[in-house]
Order: sequence, then structure tokens, then C-alpha cells
Amino acid sequence: MNTNITKYNPFNRGPFTVGVLTQNFHDSKRNRTLPTEIWFPATDEFKNKDFDETTKDKYLMGDIPSSQNAVRDAEFHEGVYPLIVFSHGHGAHRRLTSHLCTHLASHGYIVAAPDHLGNTYLDLLNYKEQIQKGTPQNLEELDRQIFMNRPIDIKFIIDCMTSDKVKIPLKMIDVSRIGVAGYSYGGWTVLMVASSDSRISAVLPIASLGGNIPGSSELNPLSQFLNLNWKHNIATLYLAAQNDTIIDVRSIHEMFKLTLDPKEMIVLLHADHLHFCKEVESTHNLIQKQPELFFGDVPLAQKIKEQMLPFDKLCSAEEGHAFLQGLGLAHMDAHLKKNSNAIEILSGDIIDFMSENNVNVLHIESNFIRKR
Repeated sequence: MNTNITKYNPFNRGPFTVGVLTQNFHDSKRNRTLPTEIWFPATDEFKNKDFDETTKDKYLMGDIPSSQNAVRDAEFHEGVYPLIVFSHGHGAHRRLTSHLCTHLASHGYIVAAPDHLGNTYLDLLNYKEQIQKGTPQNLEELDRQIFMNRPIDIKFIIDCMTSDKVKIPLKMIDVSRIGVAGYSYGGWTVLMVASSDSRISAVLPIASLGGNIPGSSELNPLSQFLNLNWKHNIATLYLAAQNDTIIDVRSIHEMFKLTLDPKEMIVLLHADHLHFCKEVESTHNLIQKQPELFFGDVPLAQKIKEQMLPFDKLCSAEEGHAFLQGLGLAHMDAHLKKNSNAIEILSGDIIDFMSENNVNVLHIESNFIRKR
């Protein structure tokens, strides 16, 4: 590969310090207010403060303290940047994949991620408390609300981020260059939005829910609503984990086959579903030990207990982060910024390129699978 790695390296943090703010967007039609995290390039005044333990942003997830590599309410760096909207997974929250969102912002993107209310980590804890008290919500109705609200949430946030409702100066957001990314249930969510929103030019479904397993008699109910025969040109990169216990990688390949070109699918070897989270090992261990907390008492919870490998039998958290950040950035750079180096990487020998950077993958082009 001729790409000059010293000139363009999608694995490295970008040239911008990252700022972050939280904005509540109210949808009057649904009487629904969405807390939304917005990451952006910050001025040089804040240089390195996004990694400094004394100045980077800290927050609580329930009673659990956490942090992200961004400076709360930093000053905006002047410029015009593409927009990416991110959708979190089931039982997660808007900051769960902040390592990807801050990475993108450091390379000159504005990234927004809402909490999908009713389907966050705190909502799951609340539902567990209701069960213990003997007053749980109707689970079927709750699932229906989640299913209905998720795609509308993302479309609504795109509307807000491209209007004068957003706290960031609107002149900084290039409304002609918009991408969406989503993890797990969020992958299905952004695929649903892309099917009906012609503003979107690039989609990044990560370990995406929504496909069917070939030969299985059990059909994924979400698949019947997923239209991948898009009427406008969208570049799609499916990222998946080889040992995904929660979402069978074969079901992702089925969605990939139904997706129109331009498309690619890249699989991280020896990885499970949680390798795309910010806190990989702790999240993996939590779900391995208590899958019923997230999924209820269903066959999937039992499957996770029986089949999910101990974390030390899988690839490292660092490899998972490099896979997601490097390829996620290259995909958006290639299709939103038309970066020639990113285009060269994605059209070349990805397996060799990733291996040179200590990440082991399979690369699927159309229906052809490349292996080393």
C-alpha cells in the first residue's frame, strides 16, 4: 500500500483538542426531551486538557464515576465541519462509545449522540427496581415504544443539529456532509434512518442488530422493517466481531448482502460484542456475569452465560478501540471529506494495512471474503 502513514494515520488522535457540551433537545410532537452529548473541535487554548485527569470531563453513570477525553464547555475552534450523529445500543447511554466520538471530533467533525430514553442503562436499572417492587411496566409495550422512538430520535437530532436550536454556531456545521453511526441496536436504528433521509451520505453500523441468521427458523422481527434498497447513494461500512455472542456475525453478513453499493464489511478477529464499548473489559465481564440485567430471563441470557468467552481468551481492548476508531474515521473521511488517503486505504488491502497496525481482521467485499 502506498498510503503515506506519516501523513495520514486514522489510528492516531487528530490535531484538534476536543470540547464537549450537553444539550437537551425537546420534541414537542412526542413530548420527549433527549439529553444529547455534542463533541466538537476546541481552540488551542485547551490543548492537551482533554487527556489531563484534572481537566477532562467527568460524569456519573448512576453511582459509577467515569470520564471522557474532552473538555467540558470549551471554546469552539472556528471552521466548518461535517456532522455525525451516533445511536447507542440497548441498555446503554450516549457516552458509551465516546472513545469513537471524541476521536472523530479530534479529526474535525462535530458529533452528536442522544440518550434513547426508555432504552438506557438507567432505564434498565429503574425497570429492575419495578420488578423487585412487583410493579413493572408492560414489557411488550415498552419494546414497542423503543422500536418506534429510536429512528425518530436520530432524525430529530439531525434536524436540531442543522437548525438554530443547537448551541454550536450553525455556520460551523456543514449540512451537506452528514454521516450516522450506531452500535448494536443503534446500528439498526441508523440503517432505518438512512433509508428515508436523503441528507445522509455515510453510514457506520457497528455490530448491528437487525439481520437474520441463514438457515434459522427464528426470524429477527426487526428485519422486516429494514429497507436496504435505498433510493439515494450512501456509503456503508459494516463493522463486526468474529466471536459476537449477542449478535451472530452471520446475521450482519445477511444485511450486508442486501445493502446496495458502495459497501464493505470488516470483521475483527477474536472479538466479542462488547469490544466496541469504551470500557471494554468491565462491560464484557458485567454482561457475561449478569446478562439477565440487560436482556431479561430469555434464551439469549442463557446463551451468553454458556458461550461468552472470558475476556483473556479474546483480543485486547486496545485492538478493539484501534479497529473501531481507525476504520470509523477512515470511512467518514473517505465519504464525507473525500480524503484520498482514506479512499486508498479502504479500496486497498485492508487486511495488510490493519495487520501492520496490530489489528487482525477479515475483509468482506460484496460476497467475497478475503483471508490472510
